[in-house]
Amino acid sequence: MCQSSDYNYNGLNFHVNQAFFPRTNAWDSIRKSLKGTYDDEVWEHLAGTISAPFDPGEHHEIAVKVIDDRGNELLVTKSLN
Repeated sequence: MCQSSDYNYNGLNFHVNQAFFPRTNAWDSIRKSLKGTYDDEVWEHLAGTISAPFDPGEHHEIAVKVIDDRGNELLVTKSLN
């Protein structure tokens, strides 16, 4: 499952500003490939479902897209006004 968000959604184009891959170990491969030292908190955040703080964009609308393991998509939009 993947969860992503666009914090400046214009009603036409979805631009990923944050992405999360909960319930997977997808980040383990990336972590090994980078061969760097990163705090475990960074990887835990990417595997979570809680958004980092953000400032609203000019459109004052947010969109959240969830894609399940079968490829089904759900898009929810909310006005920030």
